[in-house]
Amino acid sequence: MMKINNYKDYDTLTLYVKKNKLKEIIENYQIFGWELVKEQENDRYEDIVDLTFTRPHKIANKDELQLQQVYMEEKLNELGKLERHKHSKTTSIGLCFGTLALAFIIIGVLVALKTNSVTGLVGGIVVAIVGVLLIVVECIILFKLYKNETTIYEQRHNDLESELFMITKTVTELTGGEYGQD
Repeated sequence: MMKINNYKDYDTLTLYVKKNKLKEIIENYQIFGWELVKEQENDRYEDIVDLTFTRPHKIANKDELQLQQVYMEEKLNELGKLERHKHSKTTSIGLCFGTLALAFIIIGVLVALKTNSVTGLVGGIVVAIVGVLLIVVECIILFKLYKNETTIYEQRHNDLESELFMITKTVTELTGGEYGQD
């Protein structure tokens, strides 16, 4: 623990990481020479872990390593955002049109049940049928949109993983492979 308080000889970095990304994050930071010195559950959030890393203050190629670390963090943040919004269009459109279709069905049924005329009964049934048709059309559109979003996600995910690999390669060249070789 002495490393954490020895600011003249060591740099300290604290991160707050989702549990499902823990191993990946630790490995990514180790290639930059960061050594994990403390890991603990977050006080506020159940799915977050607090990590504290240290590394010697004076290391070769420090400026370039820090720049590459910024690039890595940017790519990791993009990956996180990409994963969170993987099917956001499908979800949004599904909720909007699903609500609209449900409203048509409910209104149609209510009109059909509450009316005392044949016109009201037929009108209510027609409105309910329109709602059911909206659901069918929505399912077809959502299936295609889901597939399209998945394809876009996979391509962008692969691109980001390639960019992370190139950063890792650059860092390994800068450090001579000294770090992250556990």
